[in-house]
Amino acid sequence: MKRFKEFLKEVKLNESKEKKLTELSLALEHQTYKNISGTQNSLRIDPQNTSTLTQRHAHVYAKPNGGGKQLYSVNLDGSGHDGSSGTVIPASHADHLRRLGFEIPVNLALESLDFESLSPELYEICILDDDV
Repeated sequence: MKRFKEFLKEVKLNESKEKKLTELSLALEHQTYKNISGTQNSLRIDPQNTSTLTQRHAHVYAKPNGGGKQLYSVNLDGSGHDGSSGTVIPASHADHLRRLGFEIPVNLALESLDFESLSPELYEICILDDDV
């Protein structure tokens, strides 16, 4: 009988620990995702990782608190992260990210080239037209 009581006591202790861990996890998740002012979108900022050679970057989500699908991710230098290269982001997102130290291009396109700065000696420029 004594062993059974000890077992029940241990089960209750583990349940209490599990409940506290769940509550802490929810509290931390709320702190992890920040809403983008003026929108229904949110973001999570991940730190630089020298082992994987990734910059500090942000993942942007469709809904508050990291909900919905991921819209894009952007590196601190304004380049696309995780396949988001070429994505044009909303001006409100760009303003928010710039306030956080991200270098978002003026044209709002992640990893884009400024047409005027291209040197004809280095690049061949082809303009494709759908009407052809």
